Amino acid sequence: MFRRVWIYLLLVVVPSAFASPDHVYFLSEVTPPYYWIDENGKAQGVNVDLANALEPLLPFRSSLEHMPWARAVRETRENPDRVLLSLLKTPDRENEFEWLSSVNHIQASLVRLKRRETAHVTSLEDAKHFRVGSIRGYGSASFLQQEGFEENKNLALVVEPAQLWKLLYKGRIDFALSNFDTGKYEISDAGLNPNDAISEYVIEALGADLFVATGLKTEQDKVNALKNALSLLKANGEYARILSKWGLEPIESAP
Repeated sequence: MFRRVWIYLLLVVVPSAFASPDHVYFLSEVTPPYYWIDENGKAQGVNVDLANALEPLLPFRSSLEHMPWARAVRETRENPDRVLLSLLKTPDRENEFEWLSSVNHIQASLVRLKRRETAHVTSLEDAKHFRVGSIRGYGSASFLQQEGFEENKNLALVVEPAQLWKLLYKGRIDFALSNFDTGKYEISDAGLNPNDAISEYVIEALGADLFVATGLKTEQDKVNALKNALSLLKANGEYARILSKWGLEPIESAP
């Protein structure tokens, strides 16, 4: 009986957590350095600090939740009062969200070990003479294949970041294609030293901007309040301080 009651509460109470009309819910996925849980069970990262900084500046209550990214994007697209704190602005999403403020620019690069002094490239054509690793299913992997890289020849594809970095550190590949800002945290999670790696060649075609964004169903007064609060954090330097704390560079000129 108690099990049935608990299941009922999960079905009824959890959805109602998003029911308050005077509340905005900041959403994030678990991905360092934007959001993760430390060894003491405490949430850390850019999105945690940003949500905390925004809270006293808003005329309504707010809270931060984490969930799988596909669900977070769907929740925000389909419901009001959800705010994604780090959403990639892509052409297919352009008209599906209200873009509140830029967060930072992310850039993919070919990362090598510092000790591999002979692994130098200045173009993708140069890189074809080496073995490059990426994550199967990622856009970066598709990009490499479109550029002429061939699996089992000069391209190695794995299923998760830890495998990618272990291949690099064991010398099985010459470069890992990654956003090095987040890659440093992935390297640490894999039990390796990020100080042993360096970004060798930035691939401009894989650059993109992260934004704070909400769905089109959020009321305009809340949209305006969020924009004003974000603008204030940029004007007083708090926004830049948060990003710098976690090793990221703000987009100074963007709204």
